[in-house]
Formats: sequence, structure tokens, C-alpha cells
Amino acid sequence: MGSTAISIVLVLIIIVAINVISAGLYSRLDITEENLYTLSEGTENIVEKIATPLTLKYYLSKNLESLPIVYKNYGKKISELLNEYQNLNPEMIRLETYDPKPDSDEEVWAKKYGLSGVDLSNGEKFYMGLVITQEDRELNIPMMDPRREQFLEYDITQMLLQLSQKKDKKIGILSSIPVMGVAANRMQQMQGQRNQPKWFFIQELEKTFKIETIASAAQEIAADISILIVIHPKKLSENTLYAIDQFVLKGGELIVLVDPNARVDPTAAMMAQMGQMPQASSDLEKLFKHWGVDYQASKILGDKEHPTRVNAGGSVGVVSYTLWHSLNRDSFEQDLIATKELEDMLLIEPGGFMLQKSSPLKLQPLIKSSTSTGLVENIMIRFADPLKINNQVKPTGKSYILAGILSGKLTSAFSKRPAAPKSEGKGQPEKIGQPKPHLSDGIKESKILLITDVDFISDNYSVEQFNLLGQVYSQPKNDNLTFMVNMVEFLGGAGEMMGIRSRGRFRRPFTHFLMLEKNAQVKYQAAESRITTQLKEVQEKLSKLNVQKGTNKIVLTKEQIEKIKQFKEEEKKTKTELRKIRKLLRQDIESEKTNLTLINLTIVPILLILTGLFLYYRRFRKKSN
Repeated sequence: MGSTAISIVLVLIIIVAINVISAGLYSRLDITEENLYTLSEGTENIVEKIATPLTLKYYLSKNLESLPIVYKNYGKKISELLNEYQNLNPEMIRLETYDPKPDSDEEVWAKKYGLSGVDLSNGEKFYMGLVITQEDRELNIPMMDPRREQFLEYDITQMLLQLSQKKDKKIGILSSIPVMGVAANRMQQMQGQRNQPKWFFIQELEKTFKIETIASAAQEIAADISILIVIHPKKLSENTLYAIDQFVLKGGELIVLVDPNARVDPTAAMMAQMGQMPQASSDLEKLFKHWGVDYQASKILGDKEHPTRVNAGGSVGVVSYTLWHSLNRDSFEQDLIATKELEDMLLIEPGGFMLQKSSPLKLQPLIKSSTSTGLVENIMIRFADPLKINNQVKPTGKSYILAGILSGKLTSAFSKRPAAPKSEGKGQPEKIGQPKPHLSDGIKESKILLITDVDFISDNYSVEQFNLLGQVYSQPKNDNLTFMVNMVEFLGGAGEMMGIRSRGRFRRPFTHFLMLEKNAQVKYQAAESRITTQLKEVQEKLSKLNVQKGTNKIVLTKEQIEKIKQFKEEEKKTKTELRKIRKLLRQDIESEKTNLTLINLTIVPILLILTGLFLYYRRFRKKSN
């Protein structure tokens, strides 16, 4: 009995000792498929290059009893992540953790650093913010929001990069749509309208690069512009096209976004409101033709393998729309770091690129369509609903390039500089100084990023916004923003950030359920097509009805009346069939979800029971022997 008591005491002492020792140690095993909880190689490169000491000041109200468990766990995760940063470069990075209790010096400093506390329902204030100081500079994240968990490493590393890197790269933005924001005039302010902010992707680029607006009538691109982004070019003059041409030949990096139907084009939207035919397409026809790039500005690409669920309204309801491309991992180039980790993008009515066989250049696909694609005229979306448009998409077996890098030794699309336009007063391009010599050939191999959609990078389709403590925060809703900023950084030489942003997702879609929805939608469209055909037939029959001369009465024969009755019965039967298809779709998905839930709930207990039985069996056999 005494030896048993001693054994129990020793076990308790060992357990306590293990807990005390482990509490002072920091270790973590990351078993996620894509190492979501391990610092990326890009972060390691940036942190190891830090040559000036800096301090990470982490303010966390960790002892609040009323704090939700979600924030407690997230606060702990941030602390662990910051430890990893310090461990990468302990000589240059110092980590300080503070608990800003009410009326304490820590709370005073938190407020001085601009950290925002959250008022809890019991009157307490909760802090979870980060300040990074280096010499006389400081940057902060006022509140670490759990909704941005996926971008936690990126946000921290981005601040470290800002402190250690000068903004020596300058980006020029030449755009026909207001990506740089619009200031409301006095009349608009009186009407309650506010300033339109810059698009979020511009705000992201400003963290790493200097941004300069280029006039759409520019005759020259400044020599200090490293990257030129041309967005939705509409009817650019010969002089502006020449300026772009010469910019590339001089070694500048070029990004071109064209669109057969830009929904974010305010001019086109205004034309539509006025009852005019909107001109929502864009092109660089002269340059594309010279480079050997096939692009049809009036044709939208439909893809039957990558449709997007949209609400078509009315009796049509929610359908899979082939002109909105929901792209998955198979659509992206896997050999380039900027795209290999992308998983989910949405393109809105894009066109398609093809490279002519006679072109001496190379067009490397970054994003490509499936082979179940077909082109439709952009004018169709003004007059037809998504289901009718889907029926017009006739697969040709071709795969189109939605985004790609055009590379090679370029030549000029111009034999000489075009004549300068005559000045006609206000609105004309400014006079330039001494013209630069005309270049017929590029000074080096060129890289041009071509993207056949503009809408995808607008805030409407790339980010979702939320308000926290009076501040508006934007959070990516897909990989659209990641792709765009990745490619700019790739061309601009800030490659380390790509490996951080292009990481796996904490939330994964149920691809099997999506496939079930897609298959059911195909059945639904087939049934809907039968109804449409029948409706056309009866309309043709009704148009042939005899109208009694001198009256407005319609004279129907018994045979016609009988046929109408038969049609109504058939219509009722078909609609019932459609409802059954929808019901079966829901049943299939719910059944799959139920089975998956049962598996998740029972698999671990079953494995534990089997393991226990196996161990018991082995022990029993040993005793028997």
C-alpha cells in the first residue's frame, strides 16, 4: 500500500514538473498540407536581411475574463508568430509584450502609438495591436482582426519590408476609369455624395511602390517610371500608343488590362442610362496586331467548365453563368511562384488571347480557360438573360489565355514618331521638350503582362469591406487581388512578398458539392431548354390564328383549342419536372453533407475503440502465454 502511494505521488510530481518545464518552452508542429502555420521563405529572406535593430511591441489584454475565446486563441497565436520572427534574427529583432490594463502606463503608451481599444459590453477595454519601431520610425496595426488571420504573416512582414526598403520603384497608371479615386465637387457634396477612394489594389501597391498618374493623352512616359499599368485603354491616340511602344523598347515593364465588357466603366454606364449603346470594350489594336496577339474586343469568352452561380432574377433564379469564370487551381500556371499557390479567382466577362504562329514572341499562360469555351458578341448581354447566353456558348475545343506574359525582343510598331497633335486649347496634351530619339528595336528582352479583364480587380469583385472601430477595412474575397499585386511585385523585383501572399487557404470549398450543383444545373438547363422550345412553338401557332375581319376577336378551331390544352398540360408537367430536379439537387447535397458529418464525428471514436481493443488483445495474449 505504501509503495502504491509513493508511486502515485511520484507520478503527480512528474506531471507537475512536465507542465512547469513545457510552459517555459516554445515549440509547435505544423501538420497542415501547405504549412499554413510556418513562416514562409519570403518572410525568412526579408527578416534575415534586416540590418538595423527594431522592436516589436505587442499589446494584448490577455487577462480579461469577459474576452471571447476566439480573441484569446488568436492573441496567443499572434504571440507565437512574433516569437518566430524574433527567433529568425534575434540580434536585430526584439519582442516586447505588454498587457495594457486600465489606467496603466502600458495603456497610455498604447494610445500614444495609435492603437485602438475595443469597448466590451462590461465597460472594459480590449487591446490587441502591434507597433514596430526602428530608430525614429514607427508603423502599427491598431487592431489585429481575427477575420484577417489568413493575412497575418503578410501584414507583419509588409511592415518590416516598409521599414527596411526605400520606395525606389515608381509605377505609372494610365487608365480610362477612375482607379485613382475621384474627388466629389461642391455640387456633388451638397447632394450628399462622397469622394470615391482609390481602388484597393492601388492602395496595396502604394505600400511598396510610388504611384504616379499618367494622362490618357500622354505623348511621353517619364524615364523614372519602372512599370506602366495601362487599364482599359479606349481609343488612345497614335501619340499615346507610340509613347507606350517606346517605353517598352527602352526596357520598361508593361501591364495591360483590356476588357470586352467592363462593368466598372462609368462612361459606358452613363451611356446606358441615357438609352445609348454603351461602349464598354477596350483594346490596344495597333500594338496587339504588331506583337502578333489575337484579341477580339467585341467578343466575350464563355467557359462551360468554370461557370459562376449568379442570380438572374425573375423566373430564372440562380443559375450557372458561363461568362463569369470561377477559376480553380487547374487554371493557373504552376511553375511560377506568383501563380502556383492561387486557388480561387473570379473573372467577369473576359475576352481571350491567342498568339499568332507567325509571331516571333512567346506568350506564357498564367491563367488559361478550359477547352469547353466559346466566344459570344458582347452586345448579347444587353438583350438576353444568362440562360439564353449560355446556350449561345458553343465549345470549339480551344483553350484561351486569360492572362499571360508576352516576352521576347520587340520591335517598334511605328516607323517614326507620329506628328504631334495641333494644340486647340484646353484639354490638349501638354507640349513636351526635345523629342527622344526613335527606337526601332528594344534594348533588351521585354516582358509584358496581358490580362483580358478589368472588372476582376475592382473592389466590387476582389474585396469585401467591413467597419471596425470607425475604420473601414478591406479583406480579399478571392485571389484576384493576390494575383494582381503578385504580378506587379514580380515585375518590380519585390518577389519575396509573393511567396507570403500566395499561401494556402484556411477555408477550403467543398469541391464535391460544387460538382453536384454543376451536374444538376446541366440537367436543369436541358429541361429549361425544352420549355423554351415548346413556348416558341405555341407562339408560332397562336400567330397563325384566324382573326375575324372587322373585329378584334380571335377565332380558334377545336383543334387549336385542344393543342393549347395539351401544351398547358405539358408545360405543367415540365415545370413539375424542374421542381423535382431542384429537390433532388438539394437532397443529394444534404445527403453528402450528412454522410461527411457522420464520418467526421464517428471516425476518431471508432479508431480509438479499435486501438483499445487491439492493445487489450495483445495484453491478454501476453498474459495467456
